[in-house]
Amino acid sequence: MGRDKASIEVGGVPLAVRAATVLRDVAYPVRVVGPEAGTGLEPVGDPREGPLVAFVHGARALRTDRPILLLACDMPLVEPALLRHLVVSLGDADAAVPVTDGRDQPLCACYARRATEVGAQLVEDGERSMTALLRALEVARIDWAQRSALLDVDTPSELAAVEAILDAPA
Repeated sequence: MGRDKASIEVGGVPLAVRAATVLRDVAYPVRVVGPEAGTGLEPVGDPREGPLVAFVHGARALRTDRPILLLACDMPLVEPALLRHLVVSLGDADAAVPVTDGRDQPLCACYARRATEVGAQLVEDGERSMTALLRALEVARIDWAQRSALLDVDTPSELAAVEAILDAPA
């Protein structure tokens, strides 16, 4: 996209603010990995070494024994209902991850605390992707039929598609 996604506006609201609003409705405490970006949340420095490193860094900063909800800021159509469903679906698994079109969505997921330490070991071993973490965990995969809810904004055309969904009559 050529710039930090957190500040990109969708429907007049920066992506980071949208994600923070959804998370605040479901979780406490909530932190942002990276700049505060207008969220009002306590920021945790982003090591900028990939999503797995950011996850481990942010999860450790939470200092909680409760499950961890992870939501990338570039998924502006995620609703609190999906996050609540993931928390309930975690059960005894290490992670609850929505799946659309056969693809895991690890950046919108609920992780048991154990996932933090598994992730830290993977980082120590040189891994940087969330997919590597999922391979190392027991994962409850949740078929999420509302594919549009998990659209992410990586390109201008994806941004336009999300804007079109938000502008569509209800």
